[in-house]
Amino acid sequence: SMSSLSDTGSRFSRASISHRGSAGDMLLNDLSTLQDETVLLLQRLAEAHTSNKKKIIFLINNIDQIISIFQERRVPGKEMNHFLDLLMQQRELFVEEELLQNFSKMIAFVQQTEQHMSRSQFGASASKAVAEGNKVEVNPQVVESLVLEFASTWKQGIEQINRNVLSFFANFRNGMEILKQVLTQLLLYYTRFQDIIRKVWRSKPPAFCKDLVSTSSILIEIKKYALAI
Repeated sequence: SMSSLSDTGSRFSRASISHRGSAGDMLLNDLSTLQDETVLLLQRLAEAHTSNKKKIIFLINNIDQIISIFQERRVPGKEMNHFLDLLMQQRELFVEEELLQNFSKMIAFVQQTEQHMSRSQFGASASKAVAEGNKVEVNPQVVESLVLEFASTWKQGIEQINRNVLSFFANFRNGMEILKQVLTQLLLYYTRFQDIIRKVWRSKPPAFCKDLVSTSSILIEIKKYALAI
């Protein structure tokens, strides 16, 4: 439960603070064990959730709560950093999970096509391989359908991401940081999608390119939800 995790965080912070004293070295081992046990407990409790996404949300909320307790109690850097690293890892996992809800086809296309571009140039750098994208076969109908789908759904997709993130995360500041990460990653994926199109059809852009959304338009929309970007 959340309250028992709060208790764990409080015990952890008392142990952390006390290890600054003269008997500090004796407690370091216990502290390391408590840290590992706390993480294992969280992972075990997360398994009660049915979907991968729900497990990640559970871990983010609870790790964030532990970090808040550490900040209140002024826990020293090493212990705090361990949980901050865990929080960053889980946030990155959440970003990908959240984007798959509305943009999975485009993301899969970008990842697979970039891989093919890299493989097509053995011995060459990845950037050179991508630059010579016209050597990779892509299906124009598939790309056109992705362009049109994104053009018609991206605004609603961003709105839904905003709603989801605000409902998933108890700490508003944590939620806003995650929202910025998700929306920034969406913009990066779409920029990579446009780069592939430019490189594959360098000499003659197809007619559907007129339906590409400008990155500046996406950025304006993102700023409505995540002001600090």
